[in-house]
Amino acid sequence: MKILRQLLKKEGWHFAETGLPVQVGVKSADTPFGGKHLHKTMAEYFLLLEGNLRLQVNDEILEMKQGDLILVEPGEAHQVLHGSPDARLLLLMPAAVANDKVEL
Repeated sequence: MKILRQLLKKEGWHFAETGLPVQVGVKSADTPFGGKHLHKTMAEYFLLLEGNLRLQVNDEILEMKQGDLILVEPGEAHQVLHGSPDARLLLLMPAAVANDKVEL
């Protein structure tokens, strides 16, 4: 059993320190989001816990609301375009794979 207390209060990606076989990311509107990119083999899950968020996946602009989950499949270019001031996003991905991320 693993218990990660107060994880949502810790901004950024959490890798080895979690001891989990997944990468866990916590982002708010206060922390910058990365630029447009894709992953060759990994899927990425975006779960919006609070606020609103605008996400671009390939050429489609998606307006996320609290409680929405979006699965970005391998090979799909994506980026966060905007988050409301109260936005809080939980990101989940498989364990890191070398050279999987491609910046666009």
